[in-house]
Amino acid sequence: MIRVIAFTLLLFSLVCLPVGAQEGESPSRLPDYPIPLVDESLIKPHPPLIQIGPGLVQTGRLERGFDVPGGAVWRPSFWVYGNLRSGINLVDPGGSGDRIVEWAQRMDLFGNLQLNGTERFLIGLSPLHQRGSFSRYVFEPENEEGWVDETNTRVTTFFFEGELSELIPALDPDGTRKLDYGFSVGRWRVDLQDGLLVNDMMDAVGITRFVAVPGTATTRMTLIAGWDEVSRDNNLLSEESRYLSFSAEADTYKSTIDLDVVHVDAPVAEGGSAWFLGWGSSQRLKFGGESYNTTFRICSSIADEDDNAAVSDGTLFFAEASKTPIGTPDMAYATFFLGIDQFASAARGETNGGPLGKAGLLFAAAGLGRYRPALGNRADDSYGGSVGYQWSYDQGASNLVFEGGFRSALEGDGPSTGAVGGRYQKKLNGRTMFQMDTYVKKEESLDVGHGLRAEILVRF
Repeated sequence: MIRVIAFTLLLFSLVCLPVGAQEGESPSRLPDYPIPLVDESLIKPHPPLIQIGPGLVQTGRLERGFDVPGGAVWRPSFWVYGNLRSGINLVDPGGSGDRIVEWAQRMDLFGNLQLNGTERFLIGLSPLHQRGSFSRYVFEPENEEGWVDETNTRVTTFFFEGELSELIPALDPDGTRKLDYGFSVGRWRVDLQDGLLVNDMMDAVGITRFVAVPGTATTRMTLIAGWDEVSRDNNLLSEESRYLSFSAEADTYKSTIDLDVVHVDAPVAEGGSAWFLGWGSSQRLKFGGESYNTTFRICSSIADEDDNAAVSDGTLFFAEASKTPIGTPDMAYATFFLGIDQFASAARGETNGGPLGKAGLLFAAAGLGRYRPALGNRADDSYGGSVGYQWSYDQGASNLVFEGGFRSALEGDGPSTGAVGGRYQKKLNGRTMFQMDTYVKKEESLDVGHGLRAEILVRF
């Protein structure tokens, strides 16, 4: 009987164990062939314009790479990618300025040298626009009619980023010295408080580190110092301004909280020095049994000298909430802002518009040509907001947004403005999208104004 049981167990092991195990290898040995996480037939890759080395969207076995001094292993690859935007803009401000009709172009081109998972060089060009002015053909006003050429070879992005412990593993072979400092140096985008406090491309060095703070799941602290290409809030490109900021972002049980302190040291000719403070909190809140995604932010600017076009004293309160209605892929949202005195961002890029771009479509800059938002995006002594609804259909290939909004001056010392608008987006193929924006606005004591734009976006 014992022999029968032993023979049965032996036969069972030969049948059930992997082939490698039958040859004397461990049954827990990883296979020599890749096992995809999802059905690869569902993936439709669209590789970049140029791809040298390991592909951006390829799957399969990793190449061996080569060792570099310090102990890192690099598997270099180079990708060239970007996007091209071409659009017609029509803006009739309703009596407060010239009517604009133009055909504007924008291209953002990038070359990415990926060394491994954490280290890379990135260089970027914007050959069809510079300093906020776009290559375009102007139809109206008549005194500007004709082609405006803004082609250039200026480098808009160039930086190296990585992590110290991955760049030089030999410094901490046992992983016990806590040298996981992330860093970036070069010309790159600095974005604080979701763009309200800082939204600019500058020459800077940044160092970040995750630290353990009681009561948080994780906390990230970042120090950034900028020395050139700092654009002040009036689109003045500084030469002598120096930027310094400290940021902390913490994930708590219920919220993500971020705190920023910024100081810009600048001569009076470039706006003067100032301090900037920002606090934000994002969380899900329940009202009437329903959960909503919410964000609250407070940003302040404090000028060291007298107020001017570049920097002034002021505070901006901002709130937004959104929800996906049950059983739909749609989204409903609402925003509100209150600007006390003349809040100014610490640094803003020329094409990014003012700090209220996050308040909705009616406040946002298009980033292409001279299309003006219906309600503006400055926060000076005013309050307002928007409500909107986005429908998503055609299996996510199309969406339609309707939005209504208003803004009004505090203490009745300025006109009130109301507007309604919308956006339609349609995916034409894996690389191309069509977009159309429109609005109608009415400002006190002025005629009805309107805007319309249509754009083709190509990613390559």
